[in-house]
Amino acid sequence: MRLFLLIAILAATFAFADTKKFMIDLKTGNMETFNDQLLVGVPGTIDYFTAQGDKVEVAVVIHGEAYKFFVQNLDNTQYGMDKKLVDNQEAIHKRLVEIEKKYGIHFDICMSGMHKKGILSEDLYPFVTPIKSAMVGLVKWQNAGYAYIPAHDK
Repeated sequence: MRLFLLIAILAATFAFADTKKFMIDLKTGNMETFNDQLLVGVPGTIDYFTAQGDKVEVAVVIHGEAYKFFVQNLDNTQYGMDKKLVDNQEAIHKRLVEIEKKYGIHFDICMSGMHKKGILSEDLYPFVTPIKSAMVGLVKWQNAGYAYIPAHDK
């Protein structure tokens, strides 16, 4: 009986939980900004709302100079010469995989800009989804009710 009551209370709690939805417009190539705003800031925000009983859904639209953080084969791109990126790639990848799995974050990347930079879809991490353009992604997520959050350089 107690178990049934506990399950009923939890079900009611989740039924009335609010869903916070936000989309990050990620175009920074600055490693510190990327780390602070995406790798640390987004999980911190999700944890804050989750602790209050809310559900959280997050999408990231990648374009501009942010491509480099989502390329698995740096040697196939212009980013292979970026020593700081190469030195930090393993840690960045590990953290991206961790937050993608833990929080179910959707990562969309602009194919239009990828092609201009010579990045192929097979050069990307497997959890990143190529989309027609950043504009298409921004419109799609905002029309689905996601709050727009720009990732600014410092």
